[in-house]
Amino acid sequence: MNLSISFFTLGFHIGVWILCIYFVNMSKNWTEAQSYCRENYTDLTENDLIHNMTRNGTCVWIGLYRDYWQWSDQRNSSFRYWAPGKPTNYDGNEKCTVASITQTLNGTWDDRQYLLMLVQENKTWNEALNYCRKNNTDLVSVHDEKIQHWVERKARNATSAHVWLGLRFSCTLSFWFWVSAEPVCYDNWFLGNGTGTGHCGNTGAVQSRGEHRWVSLPETQKLNFICVKCPCESN
Repeated sequence: MNLSISFFTLGFHIGVWILCIYFVNMSKNWTEAQSYCRENYTDLTENDLIHNMTRNGTCVWIGLYRDYWQWSDQRNSSFRYWAPGKPTNYDGNEKCTVASITQTLNGTWDDRQYLLMLVQENKTWNEALNYCRKNNTDLVSVHDEKIQHWVERKARNATSAHVWLGLRFSCTLSFWFWVSAEPVCYDNWFLGNGTGTGHCGNTGAVQSRGEHRWVSLPETQKLNFICVKCPCESN
């Protein structure tokens, strides 16, 4: 069962740039909370004052998710407020963060599980990116072999020969990068892909059959795609 709880959101007053934090007393899962904040305010909060702003015995979503731990609006912040013994990254798949407002935990953070969602609709890469960010969290980023194996299992059920990943080539800087703002350290390119020239305007996809290698394709091609989703189920 998805865990639906209240959440904090950020808001900026344009012109004077005053940062405001709002408590939204609505029950939503993490991705629903993120979408609500981006539509109505600015984003889920990353502020360290929320334990003073709500009653004890409450859990509220904040804008931190693991990929590797970063804020959902892509800003850098070194602030962390983990509960003792957290994060645990249970089963290697806890990539969302919740703040627990209790007398003992006092707003400290816990990590929760995320999922990969194969969308069996053919869209361009940009359409897929927008879909994932509107309905889930983002296009999937593959940072290691374990995530690659999860992607392979999802890709086998695709209705297209390839499946979009959150991988894009920068024409200006001439390198590949993940939409999660991480550089490409781990890779699984098919022979002749990912290196050399001719990738400007291309994005990365994974084969849905065979060895599930990555390929460089024009972003205008229409393929199935894999989103990261944070239903944030408790263990």
